Amino acid sequence: MIGGQMDRYIAVTILKSAAVVIACLLTLVTLFTLLDEFRDITPGYTKSQALRYVLLSTPRQLYDLMPYGVFIGALVGLGVLASHSELTVLRGAGASILRLFGAASIPVVLLVALNQVLGEFIAPAGETAAGSLKLTVQGGEGDGRIASSHWYRDGALITNVGGFAENGDLLAVRQYEFADGRMTRSRHADRATYAEDAGQWLLRDVAETRFDDQGSANYRYSELPWRVQAKPEVLSAKALFDPGKLSFADLRFQIDYMVREGLDPTRYQVALWGKALQPLAVLALVLVALAFVTGPLRESGLGARLGVGIAVGLAFKYLVDVFGPMSVVFAIPAWLAMSVPVAVCWVAGIVLVRRVAS
Repeated sequence: MIGGQMDRYIAVTILKSAAVVIACLLTLVTLFTLLDEFRDITPGYTKSQALRYVLLSTPRQLYDLMPYGVFIGALVGLGVLASHSELTVLRGAGASILRLFGAASIPVVLLVALNQVLGEFIAPAGETAAGSLKLTVQGGEGDGRIASSHWYRDGALITNVGGFAENGDLLAVRQYEFADGRMTRSRHADRATYAEDAGQWLLRDVAETRFDDQGSANYRYSELPWRVQAKPEVLSAKALFDPGKLSFADLRFQIDYMVREGLDPTRYQVALWGKALQPLAVLALVLVALAFVTGPLRESGLGARLGVGIAVGLAFKYLVDVFGPMSVVFAIPAWLAMSVPVAVCWVAGIVLVRRVAS
């Protein structure tokens, strides 16, 4: 059974266990989210809209739950093999702990890869639609518009966007331009539209006031080019969302923009590194699971394994939640702050495995 047959057997067992665990976790979280949304019902936010919001945000919930579901699923699946003495037989046949970890990593890598695709393409689109829906019905105008202020800086030009239209247009745009510490120009535009062919924004129905030493002068334009480096990915309703809900591409856009303008991009860098290091974190958790089921939890029942899995998963989540804000507060590089919880998991897994193997 040593070899490819063993790999397939372990992989199928872990996949089945992980699928059940993930389905249970997703069902519970979805129900709790739905109940929470139903408590938030207002005259502009109906139960049908709350249900739609929950359904649209489900891919994001699945993305967030996947690492912990895979870890608990691996713990349960390997525990089933251990309780049937199959791991003992495999080890007696010459399979080392490292060999078993390699076999267990195959389904984990597959699930993590699928989760990365989910987090990059499906989850951000669903979260954007869900967030836009909620902002529209709770803080909008009831006509597909999102009324929420957002500031953007491009060199000496500071822009305030008063809202977002359903088609991506910017609404109630106010701009202030400065030179040598003095305001030289202010504008108000009813709307800004991104022209794909020209690769720039167009301000519409513009009222402009220019200031100089002689006083001020007013001008009006039906259309005025807004030459700015920002693409629609930066100037969109996504700017209102938590960085953890953005894709790699959106995070890179935001980070590049903030670095270019001398702003602090730490929150977005933390989210980027958290997503990038997720595969390593999941593999470390699986190593911990293997150490548990071949050691202290070898003779334990399903309840004990689930309890330990939940405790370890929560401990890892708390570490991530602690070191993320620490990066912002203490100016720790984001890559270092997000690497610490992953490194702790790997060290714990290696120490436990060595103790079991010795």
